[in-house]
Amino acid sequence: MKKRLILILTLILLLVFPWNSLFPIPREIEYALKLNRINHYDEALNVIYRALKEDKIKPDITSAYTIGRILYRKAYLYKEMANVCIKTNLGYYLQLQERERSDIIKLFLGISHFYNGQYIEAAGILNQVVRNRRVNKDQLELAYVYLGASYYKNGEKSKAYDLWKKAGVRSLLAKSTLGYIYAYLMINPSIGESLAKEAMNLAKSKLPYRYDIFRINHAYTLLALGNFSDAYNEIKNVNLNIPIFTYRPNPKKELKFYDISIIDSYSKIIFGESIKNLEPIVTASSGELASFAAYYVAQMYVYLGDLNNGMKYVQKAQRLAVNGSLTMTRSIALESSIFLLQGKIRRGIKSLKKEIQLIYGKPSFLLEMMKVIIQSGVSYDTVKDVVVTVENYIYGSNWSRNRRETALMGDLSLYSGRFVKAIYFYERARDKGNKNKIETNDPDFLIDLAYVYYVKEYYPESLEILFSLDKYFKGIRPIQNAVQSVYSFKQKGTGEALMN
Repeated sequence: MKKRLILILTLILLLVFPWNSLFPIPREIEYALKLNRINHYDEALNVIYRALKEDKIKPDITSAYTIGRILYRKAYLYKEMANVCIKTNLGYYLQLQERERSDIIKLFLGISHFYNGQYIEAAGILNQVVRNRRVNKDQLELAYVYLGASYYKNGEKSKAYDLWKKAGVRSLLAKSTLGYIYAYLMINPSIGESLAKEAMNLAKSKLPYRYDIFRINHAYTLLALGNFSDAYNEIKNVNLNIPIFTYRPNPKKELKFYDISIIDSYSKIIFGESIKNLEPIVTASSGELASFAAYYVAQMYVYLGDLNNGMKYVQKAQRLAVNGSLTMTRSIALESSIFLLQGKIRRGIKSLKKEIQLIYGKPSFLLEMMKVIIQSGVSYDTVKDVVVTVENYIYGSNWSRNRRETALMGDLSLYSGRFVKAIYFYERARDKGNKNKIETNDPDFLIDLAYVYYVKEYYPESLEILFSLDKYFKGIRPIQNAVQSVYSFKQKGTGEALMN
């Protein structure tokens, strides 16, 4: 009787007083979440870090989850930026080599092919650079590093080791890059960390204007070793807009070359820090919050290429999530994506088709499922039949779409190579009154829209977005440089005036 009375009184109390009035969320966390909603990630994080330092809030589950989610959103933006940076720079160097006969252009074209997953093309071009020996010592050693990396990815591992040994990498930039490559390819992250650290320590006094590149390369090796906190601390206040070489074909012309790997490294290091904050929540709590945390941790491990941990946490997310919930759908889509990435194609496709049957009448769930597959890096050709099934339903259905769903339709169109459709949906997802403001538009779909404009040669529209994003986010400059240069060349070819 006494227990029943206590239960009734508790229920009455909860009805009269909202939960958050009994257990209020700290003001600093509320403010940080508000900043996160308008995409001011760094400001939001600074609010939390400052409040923790001043003991205004405690390092508990609430603060850890808040930090982890903000870091996830920031890292995901830089993941999208890294992808766009690689593709726009590849296009730029392909165009540049047609009009400038220089091996430094071939060097960076080869590097762009490498990061675009075109290892045979990379090896062919970098072989020319090594054979010709028409670049300076730093650039030649960099060519050896990436030629070896291309051999390694092509399955010629012994050839890669022999090349690196023969090259005798001595320049600081090449040594730092080789250390990074040892971690990036998971050859030997410990040796990679040693090489990158040695180069970084010497670069501080010898190459101070490029020092941040060395810091990021070293931080990436720490990430590969599982030292998430040390890696994150290493990249604080780094500059992502530093060119590593400047080439002057004549006194009136200057070409800047950027290290296109560092944006990807920056993104992954932030994902590591987010994992550090969210991972303990999976075991320290239960229910909805734990299922959210488990799903995001799983997704981030996939981004880092750790499919085993990705599978471990996505299965935890499924055990914790409510049947029929969005978290469950996302978790099943992620598990299926991991199967596909592991080469278990039939199992992955079967799992996706089963989930599609369950959610077929829910267009928003179908779009969220496809977003997970796209984010996870599954190739379009692998899931083409699944995409066609989803597209046929989505495009044939009439429902009141919100802006997120419209942007997701843009993502799906971009994934399947329908660039005109992608532009159509992305433009409709934008806030019409403030079309490029990050406060009212997610910057990750804006960067994708800038890329689609670039592909369709709507260069002024692409640059307008990039100039706007550059006010808030570092790392836009290498993309801007590529798009602006391609645009300028096209204008010259048509006799149009150049943009100031």
